[in-house]
Parts: sequence; structure tokens; C-alpha cells
Amino acid sequence: MIRLVRAEFLKFRSTQVWFWLLLAALGVAALGVIGSLAPSNSDIRTPDDVAQMFAISGFAYIVVFVLGVLGVTTEFRYQTITQTVLATPSRWAIVTAKLITYAVLGALYAIACLLVQLAIALPWLSAKGVDWTLTGHHVPRTLLSVFAVVALFGIVGLGIGALLRNQIVAVSVGVVFFLVLENLIVAIPGVKHIYPYLPGGAARALLIIKASDRHINGITLFGPLGGVIVLLLWAFVPALLGARLTLTRDIT
Repeated sequence: MIRLVRAEFLKFRSTQVWFWLLLAALGVAALGVIGSLAPSNSDIRTPDDVAQMFAISGFAYIVVFVLGVLGVTTEFRYQTITQTVLATPSRWAIVTAKLITYAVLGALYAIACLLVQLAIALPWLSAKGVDWTLTGHHVPRTLLSVFAVVALFGIVGLGIGALLRNQIVAVSVGVVFFLVLENLIVAIPGVKHIYPYLPGGAARALLIIKASDRHINGITLFGPLGGVIVLLLWAFVPALLGARLTLTRDIT
């Protein structure tokens, strides 16, 4: 298994896609801090507001989702999956190695985003006279939530990619679903109550700090534990289904 994971990391490093997606994730994190602190009427005025600012890094999950999708669909697009299966006939082993690899990569992307936010926020908050610490005011929980959300969305991307196999379709469907359809669903009276069970609803349940913010358009999001459970299901059920389909059909 260690050999397979190393091989996945080698594949990951062999293209420039990881670099551009990392820049995109860091851009999301940086813009989140700048957008929160730059306005003259900024909401970041007390230590309790700082944690919610760091939570914005969690929305880099869309970038990591794309990374996960590419981790499997690129192999089908360029038929490198053929050599992978010839070298390792056990497809369960291949899928497991990919799950481990992209969970780790998602976690590394999350850490990078948080470090960028800290680098920008520390001097800025000090200049604004906001007295806060990394160990208080819900900051540790927020950092763990960002870590969990971004890491798990790497696995979500793998699962969707394994299910659809077509790179363009998988990326397009995922991004449109997260950015457009989920926002439409939460606004439609007849179906809005399913929103807490969707990936975006689960991610928001983890990233929200204030209990009052859990009420959105007449619905109530899960607490942190419920958000973790829903997100774990979205991470592993599509991945396992995708693995099962990959195991039972031809790769070419």
C-alpha cells in the first residue's frame, strides 16, 4: 500500500495542475481575509469574530474537489489507468491508495490556506487592535473544521470522478452543483429542507461558529457532529460506489 501511495504522489507531482489549483485555493483564503478586514465597516471587531473569518478557508473545498476529480478522471482520459491496473491488478488497492493520497493532499491544501490567512491576518488584526489568540475564541475548532472539510472534499471528488469517469462532465457537474444548484435548493420552499443533507450544507454546518447562523431561510443546519457524519457519507459512499463500478467494468 505504501508503494501505491507513493506512486499516486508521483503522479500528482508530475503535472502542473496541482500548482495552479493550489494557487486558486490560496487565492480563496487570501481574498476571504482581505474581504473581511479591508472594509471600513468590517465585521471583524472582536476576538469572537476572528474564528468566522478563518472559516472562509474552508470554501477552498471546491478547489480540492476538482483536484480529487482530476486524480481519477485524468487516468481514464489519457489511459494511464491501463498501466496502473497492469502493475497492480487489485483495483481495491488502487482505489484505497487514491483515497489515502487525496485525503492527505486535501489536508495539506487546508494547512496552506490557513497559513496564508494567518500571515495576512496577524499583522492586520494587530493594527486594528483586535486582541485574540490561536487557543481561544473558537479558533482551534474552526481550524480543525477547515482541515476536515477540505480533506474530505478531496475524497468526494475522487468518488464523483470514479462514478462519471469523464473529466469535463465530472468537474462541471460538481462545480455547478456546489456553486449554483445548492444555492437554488436552499431558496426553493418545497425542497429546501434537504439542504442540510447536501455536501455544502454539511460543510457550512462545520464552518459556522455562531448557533444563530445555523438558521437559513427557515431551515436549521446540523450541529458539528451531524455535519461531520453527512460529509463522511458524501466522501465515502460515492468513492465506494465509484470503486465498485471501476471493479466491475472494463477500463478502456
